[in-house]
Amino acid sequence: MTDLTHIRPDRMISVREVFGIDTELQVPAFSEAEDHVPDVDPAYRFNPDVTLALLAGFSRDRRVMMVQGLHGTGKSTHIEQVAAR
Repeated sequence: MTDLTHIRPDRMISVREVFGIDTELQVPAFSEAEDHVPDVDPAYRFNPDVTLALLAGFSRDRRVMMVQGLHGTGKSTHIEQVAAR
């Protein structure tokens, strides 16, 4: 297993530019993807409220525990697509 604890984001991105959500929020990101990063699905459409909650948690290195829904509704896919970008 690869030790990823020393890897940190190295740039800030605009949530408006990357996710198309009307906010001034900027979040940390990585310049280069590595093997653990999912592929971007260009057809994926983000739920703005869920995306902002995920990004707020990620940007403050906090757990996000509000993603809920029935099996097969896209919870994991949403998180994967946020991570892909």
